[in-house]
Amino acid sequence: MKFTIFTPTFNRKELLGKLYSSLQNQIYRDFEWLIVDDGSTDGTEERVKEFINEKKLDIKYFYTENGGKQRAYNFGVEKAEGELFICLDSDDEYAETGLETILKYWEKYENNNEIAGMGYLSTYPDGKVIGREFPEKEMISTQFDIYNKHGVKGDKGLMFRTEILKKYPFPVFEGEKFTTEAVVYNRICQKYKMLYVNEKIEIKEYQEDGLTAKYNNLLLRNPKGQALYHNEINLQQLTFRQKILNNAVYYKFCKVAGYEFSKIYKECYDKIGLMISLPAGMYMYWKGKKDL
Repeated sequence: MKFTIFTPTFNRKELLGKLYSSLQNQIYRDFEWLIVDDGSTDGTEERVKEFINEKKLDIKYFYTENGGKQRAYNFGVEKAEGELFICLDSDDEYAETGLETILKYWEKYENNNEIAGMGYLSTYPDGKVIGREFPEKEMISTQFDIYNKHGVKGDKGLMFRTEILKKYPFPVFEGEKFTTEAVVYNRICQKYKMLYVNEKIEIKEYQEDGLTAKYNNLLLRNPKGQALYHNEINLQQLTFRQKILNNAVYYKFCKVAGYEFSKIYKECYDKIGLMISLPAGMYMYWKGKKDL
């Protein structure tokens, strides 16, 4: 099987129909739709069983206790049978030629073991590109450099070799249900590059109660994962200004997580940057306490 289309979902029964129709409309059909239901209570299971009974797609459904997207993602990667792995949230869709277009580009690079996957453009339902396009129509880079060196902004669609994702599971923390996907992507880019193309493939319709909404509060409720993310950013090539800002934010989330300074300092990958950034980090923590 060429593709696993993975959808983590939580109480999104009414949205899944649109994604289901989008996948039925794909010109390229060699894929499985793997749905991991993260503890829904709205009848999602019954809705998916209706899809399965129609026998129009190869659908695999799993129900798990609510543990957040990162745990659902790890479970989905473990169960995936496709060579290539794509995460489509319940409020996402694909252009009819989406998988076909991905393969058109990917066939030129699939034998290059230094490339982990592919990125492409996401749009709003009206067709407008989310954020900025890539600087070239077709280019090789890393996920970190795309945003921090080339100035790309906004969500982008991503596809990875499944075998690589199996080597880089999401870190999970007791009591937390969110870890930014960038943790995994940045770990991958320490060893692999990605192919990026300016093709409109993914369509996103953000929900008012989705992960993107009230994002700062989401991060503050999950500080351990966010502290880990910012600490590992120190392993990237950063400017002096980026180092100071990043370590200030790292300190803030460590404090929100309740870490003692000895732990913060011991685990930090940039101890000098941390010490220089302490005043800014203390201010950020103090200012952010009102949002806790």
